[in-house]
Amino acid sequence: MQIIIVAGGLSRRLGGVPKAGLILEGQTLLARTVDAAADFLEATGLETAGRSALPATAQGELGREARIAVVGPVEKIAEWLTTARRGAEVVAVQEDPPFAGPAAGLAAGLGALTAPADFVLVLACDMPHAGDLMRLLYEHVDASEPGEGVMANAEGRKQPLAAIYPRSALQEAVAAARAAHRLENASVFSLIAKVNTKECVVPAALAADIDTWADARAQGIAADPATAEGQ
Repeated sequence: MQIIIVAGGLSRRLGGVPKAGLILEGQTLLARTVDAAADFLEATGLETAGRSALPATAQGELGREARIAVVGPVEKIAEWLTTARRGAEVVAVQEDPPFAGPAAGLAAGLGALTAPADFVLVLACDMPHAGDLMRLLYEHVDASEPGEGVMANAEGRKQPLAAIYPRSALQEAVAAARAAHRLENASVFSLIAKVNTKECVVPAALAADIDTWADARAQGIAADPATAEGQ
């Protein structure tokens, strides 16, 4: 299993304040997600013995055995991961061009992860309950069907950034989109249109993300970033 965490959005509905850097219970949202992802890989036995010993400041060092890629502004990722216990276990990479959307982000993350894997777990960086969510998704993946993935569905809303995709099919989709010049500013739904996935119904609270300051407050995040730093 590999994990791609998308952290490169512009957060327009938050006034440009990056979601990844919001503080909840003493950690940035990105740090919480990275720690949850690393703990998940370890608990399920899906990690490899070799771990990265380098911090996430080096951009897209291909050939490393990292299992987790964080996609976004590399210099900011290193800052957001200072509150993470396991931040050294990721590789950071920027989508090309920067802020080119989640489809381009998935392509960048996929290219930065070279360790063998049958599946890729994709997460947005702003899901406070990512740990529980990824475990639920994993329970619904049939390892005997490596060509089929699973996507979260919360109250009828499909979540393409809360999903597990078959790696080979995702690679083919990325290659086709790149050849057709359809990666930049493209949606994830357009990218994975031909990737075989089944739905996994999840509680809305489990898939909650942070799009607005109202969402942030509902999760216990202070509306003022300066106040959030002090939580």
